[in-house]
Amino acid sequence: RSFRIRTSREECIAQRPASNTPVQALVLLNDPSYVEAARAFAERIVAQGGKRPKKRIEWAMREALSRPPAKAEVRVISKLYAAHKKQYAADEAAAAAFIAVGQHPAPADMNPAELAAWTSVARTIMNLPEFITRF
Repeated sequence: RSFRIRTSREECIAQRPASNTPVQALVLLNDPSYVEAARAFAERIVAQGGKRPKKRIEWAMREALSRPPAKAEVRVISKLYAAHKKQYAADEAAAAAFIAVGQHPAPADMNPAELAAWTSVARTIMNLPEFITRF
């Protein structure tokens, strides 16, 4: 028998219960503040994560989650990065619009398609349950 914690918001609980409602994920993926935060993280990934995508993914996972990624995670995120880089390289206007979200301007010296692809990676990492909720 499964046990679910339900709270009426009249008291504090230490751990938020898991939910299959996508509202939180949609907020974390689409809210302009979160998109801007992901872009700022993507700027750091590119600047500090090394030259190769695998090294950048490993750096980002260690930085965001305080653990190294599993090999399967590196494969999935590498495919995500490659797909988004291809998409944004083919549509520079979409890349420019995506990295323009927020008040902090995107660096002029970074390739927009590259930064947009890494922003997508950062948004994915920042939407993981272990990033959202520290145990």
